[in-house]
Amino acid sequence: MKLNIKHKICYGIGNLGYSAVNQTITNFFMFFGTSVLKIPGTFIGLAIALSMVWDAITDPVVGFVSDNKKLGCFGYRNGYMLIGAIGVSIANLFIWCVPTNLSVAAKFVWVLISLIFNETFCTLYSTPYGALSGDLATEYNDRTVIQVYKTIFFLIGMILPSLLLNIFLPSTPEYPQGQLNPNGYKNIAIVCSLIMIVCGVICVVGTLKISKDKKCVGSNQKIGFKTLFISFFDCLKDECQRVVVLGYAISMISATILTSVGLHFFTYCFNYKSSQITVLLALLLVGMILSQPLWCKVSLKNDKKPTLLSGLLVAICGVVVIMLTYVFRSTWSLFSFYVIAAAIFVVGAGAGVLYTLPASMYLDVVALVSKQENGGSAVFQSFLTFSANFLNAITLLIVGVLLDLIGFNPNNMVQSRPVQMGIAIILFLGVLISLIGSFFIFSRYKLKQKHFKNEQ
Repeated sequence: MKLNIKHKICYGIGNLGYSAVNQTITNFFMFFGTSVLKIPGTFIGLAIALSMVWDAITDPVVGFVSDNKKLGCFGYRNGYMLIGAIGVSIANLFIWCVPTNLSVAAKFVWVLISLIFNETFCTLYSTPYGALSGDLATEYNDRTVIQVYKTIFFLIGMILPSLLLNIFLPSTPEYPQGQLNPNGYKNIAIVCSLIMIVCGVICVVGTLKISKDKKCVGSNQKIGFKTLFISFFDCLKDECQRVVVLGYAISMISATILTSVGLHFFTYCFNYKSSQITVLLALLLVGMILSQPLWCKVSLKNDKKPTLLSGLLVAICGVVVIMLTYVFRSTWSLFSFYVIAAAIFVVGAGAGVLYTLPASMYLDVVALVSKQENGGSAVFQSFLTFSANFLNAITLLIVGVLLDLIGFNPNNMVQSRPVQMGIAIILFLGVLISLIGSFFIFSRYKLKQKHFKNEQ
């Protein structure tokens, strides 16, 4: 059966609910844990890091199972996705319903267990979901197009937490900075869980007919379970795989730092209210969404690598402008918000390329390598997320420790100048190192469209 726009939309919408749940955690949980639950940053960073390490470990395992075990009429992918969608919807509620009257140790245990359960079901959903795009799109340019659909819905999902922040966390007499109100996060979680289950079911049902009998890419020759993790290091021996895996993982560090420290930065360094932060987050994500057709068109004309490098340069320029605005904030105080708003839109437009092209490039690598070596597509896809999750886990642990080291105190509504400076340094230095590092790594990528001219 030919892949049509209906299938592309149904596939893409599956990323909306997943994105809404995970972006809420990514954007708000470091802030929620430290400023609302009053858990030290090191403990919050440790809890998030451990859950992400667990996520990284389970990625190849779920990939192996998805490549080798059909779930009846649901095929290799959709059954696992359905179970994952239901599980994520439930686990997400527990994450945000931590009783604030518990001891720090009890809150830490609650948070850790909830995050691990959430990551388990996220893996059960996302790994088969990522592999499904490779099963559906089998040609060079089609792999970019289907990633655009996937990315647009993912970015819409990323916008939702920002909008819900403004709806459920408004400024009140009790909480002048609405983002400090614990009850609002519970309402956000309920909405995101409902969106997750609805979008997950639409994706599973909408792609089932075309996917259930589809043969997995590379499924003729499968990696053995005992050699699963060894195979990850074997895949790094191939230069193209190594470039995409490491480049993507390092580039995602910038998103991790921006989302985990960004709320601290705008709350304590600029004293922005939740409504202003909502505008900034929305502009970041709108920039990402609006840039998708542009990067797709440029990629089809100039190929994927030059387009990816161009997007990274745009994002780097936007980050530099925000950094300069912070440095000269006292001079530019009257219009600093508008400068940051414009710059963060530019960052989003540039960073949007990271949510489409690396995944498309990796599908190219999988299509090429799987014809020559052992492995199923879900296993290969899991290697990409394994590396990203592992580095993000380390990053979040470091961020949590650094927040404690700079003297961040969640009990203080106003942080001291040195603490504000420390937050800014963590944000800007981390993001710039990540983006610049990934630029140089991706510049070594060698595959071009001509290598796939024989694809049907």
